[in-house]
Amino acid sequence: MEKKRKFILIIAVVGMIGTFLPWASAFGFTVSGTHSDGWITLVLFAIGGAIAFFNGEKTEAIAKKVMMGVWIPAAIAAIVALINVFKLSHGVSAGFGLWLVVLAGIAQVMVSLFFKGEGGWDLPKSVADVKEAANIPSVGKQEAAPAAPVAPVAPAAPAAPAAPVEPAPEAAPEAAPKAVTEEPKTEE
Repeated sequence: MEKKRKFILIIAVVGMIGTFLPWASAFGFTVSGTHSDGWITLVLFAIGGAIAFFNGEKTEAIAKKVMMGVWIPAAIAAIVALINVFKLSHGVSAGFGLWLVVLAGIAQVMVSLFFKGEGGWDLPKSVADVKEAANIPSVGKQEAAPAAPVAPVAPAAPAAPAAPVEPAPEAAPEAAPKAVTEEPKTEE
């Protein structure tokens, strides 16, 4: 079996086992995950384990698009478990199984996205690396659609000939009216 598949399968089994272990304890009593949201996490880890075990050839890596079916349920399982941690009342402590489910969910996401089998870990250096690993399309970097073919343009029709314009006869310059200036009157 391919190395990454093994890790995914082992983590899924650990997460499923965490469902049956104590999720909360108080006054010497414990409650397992099956008394609350543990059934949800059990199913979510089973999905990832089933994909790792039954999908494709066991000696080959799981396809990138199929890998979304492993890490998304694991992330949801970790979130469900964390919600249960924060819902605990005062005086009630989180049990070992609840923390195991949280850690298994986070580990499943990390292994699914960043472990490259025999190549080791390929940790992201930027948000773009995480989007690529998770197979999330980038919103800002969309490829431009190919331009539509341009239809040939017919040549424009020649302009109509203009009618000859005769020059206007020259007019004699008119005498400009003389400005009348009045001298100020002085009182004597």
